[in-house]
Amino acid sequence: MSIKGRIALGSAAAGITCLAAAVSQGLAYNEMTDPGALNAMVDFGIAAFAFLLVPVLVIAAWIVREARREIARSGFTPRQVAIGEAILMAGAGYEWHEYNKRVSEQLTASVMGPERGAEEPWG
Repeated sequence: MSIKGRIALGSAAAGITCLAAAVSQGLAYNEMTDPGALNAMVDFGIAAFAFLLVPVLVIAAWIVREARREIARSGFTPRQVAIGEAILMAGAGYEWHEYNKRVSEQLTASVMGPERGAEEPWG
């Protein structure tokens, strides 16, 4: 196993241990007998998040590295890849904008009711 794999595995084990400690401190919390358990729970929770983030970043780096290798094998130039990425990002941005517009209209209709026509209030 590579050193990166060992670091990720050790970090995952440490994160799970910190998560278990956070749960234990949360269950042990009592306002009268152990008021500091809540602070310890938050501290262990933050440590668990930090430790569990390491394997996620290692996996993300591996995926990016494999994608770059695949692109390099495909024969495209870096400029062609950049243009393709720009086109994909523009398309994704447009679709996201349209999705947000639809959801906003639905939310507005659910709160304000259906849109009324340009009627005059007196007639």
